[in-house]
Amino acid sequence: MNTLLKHLTQHSMTWIVNIGGASVDRVDMLAAAGVKCLFIDCERTAIHIESVRPLVLAAKSYGMFTMLRTENQQEETLVRYLDRGVDAIVVPHTESVEQLKMISQVVDYVSKGKRDQFMTIAQIESQQAVKNIESMVSTDFVDSFLIGPNDLSHSMGFKGNLDVKDLWQTIDEVILKLNHHQRIWGIPGQPESLSQFSQKGAKYLYTTLQQVIQQGFKSYQSIN
Repeated sequence: MNTLLKHLTQHSMTWIVNIGGASVDRVDMLAAAGVKCLFIDCERTAIHIESVRPLVLAAKSYGMFTMLRTENQQEETLVRYLDRGVDAIVVPHTESVEQLKMISQVVDYVSKGKRDQFMTIAQIESQQAVKNIESMVSTDFVDSFLIGPNDLSHSMGFKGNLDVKDLWQTIDEVILKLNHHQRIWGIPGQPESLSQFSQKGAKYLYTTLQQVIQQGFKSYQSIN
């Protein structure tokens, strides 16, 4: 079993922190704070291929895991990032069993059949993915699923609004499917939502360094 996957199965909850850029100094600070898994975001932040390996090496020097989100689903893109030595790869906007199968085939190619070298994560963030969720979670092509409420909100016509009842009803339906098939899954979260998502079965919560700093600074502001 992949070491990150094993860690997630053995712990009740793990925080995954998006570093937000290519600074190795940020890895040092997050490691000192006790973060166990670094999220390297090549889809939404200014991290390019040449910066990935230094971030991975820095994280590994502290015993941290690395989870990388690609900017697209192209096979050659996945190969380039897998070659950088990450523990897990997150593929955004996955919507079909065929796409999950492609991810599996790429990992099989890169790992020469030793698939537990990598953890594979499909991001669920569109109405089409929700429509196909039963067939997707019924396969074993990927190890885990990451729910993306923000993009799902856009896909549903809510323009990123996360305070919509229909959005969370849809997410709960996805969670029911994931839990029914005993799949490992994660979702963006904050300290105040930890208990809620833990009770629903999440094994990891995604957050950003920016959110961590804002959350921490509140205690300083309260002094005034």
